[in-house]
Amino acid sequence: MRICKVLIILFPFYFWGCGVDERKEDKKEFEPKQLESEPVQNDVLDDRFLSKDRDVEKIFSDYEKPIESYPKIWQKEAVTKKNGRLYRKDVLEEPFTGTVVESFPDGTVSLETSYYRGLPHGQQNRNFESGQIALQANFDQGVLVGVKSRWWPSGILREEAYWSEGKFIGRRLWDQTGRLIKEEIMPQN
Repeated sequence: MRICKVLIILFPFYFWGCGVDERKEDKKEFEPKQLESEPVQNDVLDDRFLSKDRDVEKIFSDYEKPIESYPKIWQKEAVTKKNGRLYRKDVLEEPFTGTVVESFPDGTVSLETSYYRGLPHGQQNRNFESGQIALQANFDQGVLVGVKSRWWPSGILREEAYWSEGKFIGRRLWDQTGRLIKEEIMPQN
């Protein structure tokens, strides 16, 4: 009888304690945290380098279907008209939407740029002959936006240039060992 009374008293506390707790602290418990002693990662920018442009996900949302499903052509198959838009040589009445690829003499990809309605739109990647990434930039309807990154042939980050609304706002430079050697911020008017 005594055990029944104890169970009846503890029973509501058991279910009350097992409920979903809506406190923010508990939700953050399982999120990865960056220690203060860790170096700042390259993809984390401070307020001085924030862009007012659309982010990459929004830029790629302009494509009606996945970018991989659009045509991929070689640079020699493309032509740029006086209006500044790129066209496929055999389809001159409609600006090109898809990916334009350039290659080194051995056939490996040297440059890959996505286009939307004839303008660079989305990501541009340039490689070294070794296949290592050399440059990565983002365009929004022909305008350079966000972070443009360059690497040393060894794979170490060389430069990050920050762009917002088509204007250069600053950059960071690293030497071949990965040591930050220069930081520039352009005055914003």
